[in-house]
Amino acid sequence: MEISINRLEHRYMEGTPFERRALHDINLDIADGTFLALIGHTGSGKSTLIQHLNGLLKPSAGSIKMGSTELKAGGKKQDLKSLRKKAGIVFQYPEHQLFEETVEKDIMFGPRNFGVSEETARLTAAKVIEMVGLPENVLTKSPFDLSGGQMRRVAIAGVLAMNPEVLILDEPTAGLDPAGRVEIMELFYSLHERNNLTTILVTHSMEDASRYADEIAVMHKGELYLHGKPTEIFSEREALQKAGLDVPETVQFLQKWNEKSGLHLTLTKFIVEELAKQVSQSLKKRGN
Repeated sequence: MEISINRLEHRYMEGTPFERRALHDINLDIADGTFLALIGHTGSGKSTLIQHLNGLLKPSAGSIKMGSTELKAGGKKQDLKSLRKKAGIVFQYPEHQLFEETVEKDIMFGPRNFGVSEETARLTAAKVIEMVGLPENVLTKSPFDLSGGQMRRVAIAGVLAMNPEVLILDEPTAGLDPAGRVEIMELFYSLHERNNLTTILVTHSMEDASRYADEIAVMHKGELYLHGKPTEIFSEREALQKAGLDVPETVQFLQKWNEKSGLHLTLTKFIVEELAKQVSQSLKKRGN
């Protein structure tokens, strides 16, 4: 699904003495099937922005178009139920949203709430539990008898059961150890590719952005500070540092390597595996 954000502004507690502008003049187009990383420090406006994408917040000014649905400031009431079916959000610690007595019932809740028959919802639950890498026998268990990692996968399955066209991930690896973070991110990326989703990843991790994203948008003080392909964003190291960010460690290493070696290696993917490959090849050439 294509997303078009036009001159979006959001003010909290509008019209009160505590009014605060959280977003200002955001213009951003996201093509269908894009994996976008949304980066910025706490308070930069990332979470406020994504909450507009399924109608949890309404624009104070400007508009957002999601497929055929458009949300405008001061516009007439929209069909948010339809929008929320298309745009699924995985919040931080999604396992805290589990509440049903069995895993199956928890996953079925969303589809049933949108009018899907019980039989279809049950078949969907069996399908998505497999998609998130859990065995079908967990469907009869209480979600609260599962491990933390399993609970998170169940919560993700509940979002996938809605068959969203847009998947919004708000710091989805929060609280996980390094191995768990990699496992969950690989799961999301495989789902993105398999289902041809438009995926928006809110993250503090430049490493995750460099590994998975087609495009990166940097938020700073409620404004869209930078937007482009990873190669474009990572060439703006000084600008990133002014926003309290930095390029990934792979880029930092590459810059130092090029300075010391006199070579001018470039990366198409900003990941350790690609960096190691490039450095190894340059050493072999030098040795010959």
